[in-house]
Amino acid sequence: MTAAGPGLAGARAASALLLALLTVDGRPETGARGTGAGQSALSAEAAVAQGDPRSARVVTPAAERAALDSIYALLGEHRFAEAKDAWNRLAPVLQDALRSPTSSPAEERDRQARVAEALFVQGLLAARTGSRDEALQLLRQADGYGFPPLDSPLMRLAAECLAFLEEPALAAQAWREVLKRAPEDVPARLGLGAALLASGQVAAAEKEARAALARQPDAPRSHFLLGAALLEGKQAAEARTHLERALEADPRCVGCLARLAHVAYLAGDDRQCESWLARALALDPGDVETHLVAGMLANRAGRHEQAIRHLLRVVDELPGSTSAQYQIALAYRRTGNAEKAREHQAIYDRLIREQKARTLGIRGAED
Repeated sequence: MTAAGPGLAGARAASALLLALLTVDGRPETGARGTGAGQSALSAEAAVAQGDPRSARVVTPAAERAALDSIYALLGEHRFAEAKDAWNRLAPVLQDALRSPTSSPAEERDRQARVAEALFVQGLLAARTGSRDEALQLLRQADGYGFPPLDSPLMRLAAECLAFLEEPALAAQAWREVLKRAPEDVPARLGLGAALLASGQVAAAEKEARAALARQPDAPRSHFLLGAALLEGKQAAEARTHLERALEADPRCVGCLARLAHVAYLAGDDRQCESWLARALALDPGDVETHLVAGMLANRAGRHEQAIRHLLRVVDELPGSTSAQYQIALAYRRTGNAEKAREHQAIYDRLIREQKARTLGIRGAED
């Protein structure tokens, strides 16, 4: 989707709205920052290369592109603090450039596209260094102006960001766009599978995991994703095989241990379940999947107060976990705390309704 606009006046109005949203370090930027006379003689390219594009009074398209691409590279390498610093250096001079007069609708549309990209960059940064709500607002605003284009390599960054923000349905849409361009991209296929699994599309997640495994038969991540999907699909025996393969490759895989504990729980093997849980908790005492299974096991064993302690850690970190909300409601009910039981049962019921009503809604969506 693009924002063509109804002419010069309409395009300028749209750009003014977008410019009002352009921020530096999370705050609206209201004007250029002062520079010395010597600094003003620098070209924009030299200023960006020296790490301070604010020292340039005019940013050329090449310098702007180079600065943005360097930020994307830092984000791709998970160097988020450096990426934020680079943005804070670029944003003031970029805003000055975007305030320059334009004389045609075409120039205004170009300005809209540049501001939309700036909003996208801010959304990526806010996801990692700011607030979730702010990040989603910025990404939606950029998406509304068609950025990033669906065939852009930047869709990978969008997909990773949406997954990090725990928006798996939207992340799945973005991963699908990546795979349209690169169907043999195994990490992208695993990203899609994980997003599908997180959004409750278990059969689709299993399909993607098997496709990834067919391309890389020995990849531990593929075995892990397939094992996790099979476990969600109640195919515990096959799930155990793949989870053990993944654990063999990485003995410190806490997710593998937690899910193997779940397999043992489903098989009624409480002793083996406890063993897997002990190993997982020794490696990561805060892992929520481990605490979920530990809470389930404690509930079954009649240790309901212990179950509540485990499950509170899960719902505090993942309030959208239907399993945790159901199990903690059960534990409270069995300890005689009817009020808390009703509270968590109501949350569980709401989550189930939302799952049934949820629809996917970004550009390029597929059923």
